Amino acid sequence: MNSMNIVKIEERHIRRTAEVFTIAFEDDPIFRYIFGNADKYKKRAPWLFASWIKWAVRFGEAWMSEDGNAAVITRKQGDARMSFLSYIRAGMLPTPFKLGLRAFYRFYFKVLPVLDKNHKKVTGNTPHWYGWMIGTTMSGKGMGRPLLHYVREIADKKQLPIFLETATESNLSLYELFGFKVKAKQTVDKDCTVYFLWREPQIQKI
Repeated sequence: MNSMNIVKIEERHIRRTAEVFTIAFEDDPIFRYIFGNADKYKKRAPWLFASWIKWAVRFGEAWMSEDGNAAVITRKQGDARMSFLSYIRAGMLPTPFKLGLRAFYRFYFKVLPVLDKNHKKVTGNTPHWYGWMIGTTMSGKGMGRPLLHYVREIADKKQLPIFLETATESNLSLYELFGFKVKAKQTVDKDCTVYFLWREPQIQKI
């Protein structure tokens, strides 16, 4: 296992972490669908990612490699759904204007209902962690595994399952290595099928 140093993301790291996610998700089917083309993605996605990272720093959990080339954000037990107050405090109110109305429509009325419906379907009322986003730059390639291992260890200590979703089919084999199982899938657009995964906590060996 990679012995890289993992640190908490703080407010001062938000811009850098948004850059990491912008690089990592450039070819992600969900964001290709939301933004429609690469130029709009590069212009508008950094603001969206920064607002999500800010939310995770304040209300969830957020970690990064010490060199800033890999990051993961999660929503904690009891906070998997954003309250309206936390939405405001994370500075998300301008979202429709920052994304553009067409991208906001696709995100809010096409993608989000699919994510919410399947999140509820898979998790029910079970307390859990929501593995929100994990990404690396090209320089950080290979650092995703240590970050996943780190989050998995914490979840196991707390005996909490982890939920996550991905629209990148090639990621499934990696998540399966970490104990995740596909519990549902749904097509948002002809080129965008989202997979919903669940991992039960493991009893740690003494």
